[in-house]
Amino acid sequence: MAIPATRLGEMVTLLQSLTAPVKYETPLTFEDLKQDYGYVLYRTQMDGGKSGMFKLQQLRDYAIVMINGKTVATLDRRLKQDSMQLSLPQGRVTVDILVENMGRINFGKYLLQNKKGITQRVLFDNIEVKNWQMFSLPFSSTQAFKFKAGAQTAGNAPVLRKGTFTLNTIADTYLDMRAWGKGVVWVNGHNLGKYWSIGPQQTLYLPAEWLKKGANNIVVLELLKPQQTVISGLKKPILDQLQ
Repeated sequence: MAIPATRLGEMVTLLQSLTAPVKYETPLTFEDLKQDYGYVLYRTQMDGGKSGMFKLQQLRDYAIVMINGKTVATLDRRLKQDSMQLSLPQGRVTVDILVENMGRINFGKYLLQNKKGITQRVLFDNIEVKNWQMFSLPFSSTQAFKFKAGAQTAGNAPVLRKGTFTLNTIADTYLDMRAWGKGVVWVNGHNLGKYWSIGPQQTLYLPAEWLKKGANNIVVLELLKPQQTVISGLKKPILDQLQ
């Protein structure tokens, strides 16, 4: 079946959802933080009014760079991206780097070279950046997030959105993620998996066993298109569309 279009009317930004950090002079890996999958947010404070090359040595695997709560760039290990030209505003600046573990290599010599996160140093204008806070975001559940209803400005930083759809009958369906960017979807507490607009998979399979008659809740972690608020279902999957 195709579930009707559903507006996700509750939200909370990722930066509003952080728990107590681990503090260390240099960035710690996922393994150092005893975290297997998910995301880690790295935060530091820097003096502004400067420009230079900002480099994450051995980034694994995907990073969203934010300055004072606003996304300014993404870096992708697949594309051999680990640096960017960065201009800091005047004053004391908060730099956040959200790093995603996109999966582990399970073969060959890289089995022993498979740490995740920022696995070496961060450099700005060839000077090492120190004094980091690490916030673990494993996303094993979304129950701890405190959503708020009503019209809210999401800005351009990562956000979680929540909504409810009602069903009279249940059947298998596919969530249409073509209008979204990159993230994860949960329905009734079940993790459906990750999506990414680059494809080729543009849908997420939602089995009938995870649906129920009456109200069903849906939560989306959206990293790149935080203004997106509507999600719908399709009867058939889309598995062959590249962007």
